[in-house]
Amino acid sequence: MKIRYPAFLISLLLVAACQPTDEAPSVADDPLSTSMVGGVVALTGRVERADGEPMKGARVTAITEGRRVTVFSNADGAFALPELTARQLEVRADGMQPQRLDSHADGASIVMEPAIDRAALLPSSHWLSLLPDGPMRREFTLNCGSCHGIAHPTVTSAGEFRDEALWLAAMAMMRAVDVYSVIPPDFDDAQYAAWLAEHLTPAAAAAIALPQPPADDLLERLLITEYELPQGDSLPHDLVLGPDGRVWITAFFYDQVWGLDPASGDYRKIDIDDDPRINAQARALEFAEDGRLWVVNGETRSVIRLNIETGEYETFDVRMYAHSLDLDTSGNVWVNDYFAAEERIAKVDARTGDVTIIGVPRSGRPASEGIPLPYGLQVDGNDRLYSTQLAANTLVVHDTRTGEARLLAMPAENSGPRRPGLAPDGSLWIPEFNTGHITRFSPETEGFDRVYLGMPTIGAYDIEVDQRSGIVWTTGSLDSSLFRYDPSSGRIDRIPLPTEPAYTRHLAIDPQTGDVWSAYSSLPPATPRVVRVQMEVAGGGRD
Repeated sequence: MKIRYPAFLISLLLVAACQPTDEAPSVADDPLSTSMVGGVVALTGRVERADGEPMKGARVTAITEGRRVTVFSNADGAFALPELTARQLEVRADGMQPQRLDSHADGASIVMEPAIDRAALLPSSHWLSLLPDGPMRREFTLNCGSCHGIAHPTVTSAGEFRDEALWLAAMAMMRAVDVYSVIPPDFDDAQYAAWLAEHLTPAAAAAIALPQPPADDLLERLLITEYELPQGDSLPHDLVLGPDGRVWITAFFYDQVWGLDPASGDYRKIDIDDDPRINAQARALEFAEDGRLWVVNGETRSVIRLNIETGEYETFDVRMYAHSLDLDTSGNVWVNDYFAAEERIAKVDARTGDVTIIGVPRSGRPASEGIPLPYGLQVDGNDRLYSTQLAANTLVVHDTRTGEARLLAMPAENSGPRRPGLAPDGSLWIPEFNTGHITRFSPETEGFDRVYLGMPTIGAYDIEVDQRSGIVWTTGSLDSSLFRYDPSSGRIDRIPLPTEPAYTRHLAIDPQTGDVWSAYSSLPPATPRVVRVQMEVAGGGRD
């Protein structure tokens, strides 16, 4: 299928070389050794430093065709990879030079050497932490980290740290491709260029502290599977778990949805191109109770209703570039207007197909500060609609039954609220992209309670709540990680992902197993993959 990129996206893709990549290695001729662990074919070993000290929390990845399976080493440095069919291993540990092994004797040690430039291997969160906390860093994170990371390949140019002139050149390039005017007019390029050159220096990078693995065995109880995509430049924007057992993904640049079979790794592709003249830009998606899939096509200002069995679909003109989508208790579809100067939402009547445009309370954001950027949208069991506004730092609460609507300010200044998730108790959890907090909103009291995840620059993008346990999961999109928060105990866990960068967007949680799914979806594309995190539960087996 031929891709029809909009002109601004062609320009943006041309700068993909400035983003870090993690190419899949070639498969060696000789398979790795295997043994039996618990009756399952496995590969075992130990990760250690040159002095023989064990390395806890090292990521050991078996690479096979179409997928990568990762486990973490324990306090003794030991690891065991289940269901091994790979012929190559990749081993990563913070501060150490990554290794790729074409052969490995079962049970043998893998010795890791210190990286020559350890900061070059760290995610964007650590580089952003070098910037002084305050309004400038929040504004920079919002405007320059919303689609991609800001790590070593961005901070440097031709191997040297950027000076003011090179930072200005990078900003000029971004403004040239910003056809939707996401970067606000009052963003002072010259001021930020000088500020970045002052703080992002070799000396500052050398002092970055390495992340530490948790003290207990949480990581050793995880199994992470990463699936390669049919096309790496697809921008896998959102995903959802389907009633057919597949994971359905929007292939933004291919005008398609892809259904991944987790067992085989095979994909089913369905075209949803409702205007052959342009790239429709498939974004959000959600299944209705009848099994049909609703999908936002942003650039064609439409949503479609797709029969995944036949591939047939209907198109509904919502007259706005929608960002997010959700269904109410009657099956009606709601979307929000991403690039509007005046905030709006739209309803598609699932029975009649009628589309209604509804104005919601305005943030009053001055034109000099840019558009409000309505972002995440959720509809709860009482048909209350919530829409965050990323740049305006507000939350819209709209009663879809009565039409009553309110606009609430987030509790922290310029916090960058992105894609919220609903908890079993009806509360709304909101990720703050610019602060490292997640915030619980109570619809009864209209109060906010904030929880700090431990680092202000992680780029919390999306939240999904496990409806069985109430566990809150959020993406650290600038940290190449996921975070797990247990409200009942207050425990917070950081789960590093095997790929760097892993710019995660949407999360989905399997209601039966608790498995957590996401996709790496950076623009420009870095290393797009679909990822599944499985957690072992007490008594053996994985949740």
